[in-house]
Amino acid sequence: MKARKLFIRYFDLIRTVAAILIGFALTLVLLAFISKDPVKAVQAFMLGPFSNMRRFFNIIELMIPLTFTSLGMCMMLQVGEFNLIGEGIFGLVGAFTAYFACRLFPADFPSGLFPLVLIVLGAVMGALFAAIPALLRIKWDANIVVVTLMLNYVLVYFATHMLRNWMRDTKVTYLGSYKFADNSKLPQLISGTQLHAGVFIAAAAVVFVWWFLYRTTKGFEIRLTGSNRSFARYVGVNVVGAMLIAQMVGGALAGVGGAVEILGRYDRFLWMEQTGYGFDGMMIAVIAKNNPAMVPLAAFFMAYLRTGANIASATSDVPMEFINVIQSIIIILVAATLFMDSFRKRAVVKASTAGMEVK
Repeated sequence: MKARKLFIRYFDLIRTVAAILIGFALTLVLLAFISKDPVKAVQAFMLGPFSNMRRFFNIIELMIPLTFTSLGMCMMLQVGEFNLIGEGIFGLVGAFTAYFACRLFPADFPSGLFPLVLIVLGAVMGALFAAIPALLRIKWDANIVVVTLMLNYVLVYFATHMLRNWMRDTKVTYLGSYKFADNSKLPQLISGTQLHAGVFIAAAAVVFVWWFLYRTTKGFEIRLTGSNRSFARYVGVNVVGAMLIAQMVGGALAGVGGAVEILGRYDRFLWMEQTGYGFDGMMIAVIAKNNPAMVPLAAFFMAYLRTGANIASATSDVPMEFINVIQSIIIILVAATLFMDSFRKRAVVKASTAGMEVK
């Protein structure tokens, strides 16, 4: 009886773990068919990320941007809006704002304060850009998916134009901006890696989003709006305000992520296309069931998959693209509401029957 109750309580977690295990099992089967040496490929994929400290820290480094975009997506999905603007905000608003503002500040700006100011500016611009599709949705009932996809392309072309015509450093052979000021960079934590202080900002963001959603009145209103918009209006919740705040906070988180990523791992702005982190954040939010407390685990898992795929591609005959197959399988199973649902229903029926017999 106790085991059955635990199964019912933690059903979503159990189902997610089952989806991951099925995805891994199918991965092993695929590797057996596409690799001439499947044992080596499996070892590289599953054990390679933990084979040395540098590779392990590669996982942590990749976790940082994924955490910010997935937290932003969690906020937006809480009100039931499938907003994809986080992809454009991450690389082409947050990061671009950090670079542009860096060029405006004096060179002797205090180094301890400089990156924090740039990150805050990235957050502000991210919130403002996220408000555009939110207001179009609220005022004119625009399709938010179409609007945000188009706006992402607008941001790409704008950043490309600015980089080519206004920010390009002609002293380098590739297309890139002038370098960031040394005092604007986030400090590196471990020599020989790219792990930077942004990991602490990401951890603080996780705590903030969890606290905001589950410990504040506004967070409760946002969650209520997402679960039942009509009931939220009935009990007096400002639904329009809740929708706008959720979208703007999500955009701010994506903007912080872009600023942290470029100030921590790059010495100049050189992004001329979408980074993909925003769409990865959407997948992580689905795996985490929009629960910010589960985002770090889901982000770690996704970063582990990417790192393992890179290692397997570099050290074996396995193509990098096979990681997309794993992600697709896991996302489909996690998003499928009926996956393993029959087990949950049977457990609920048996628990109810047992309770009636006891009485």
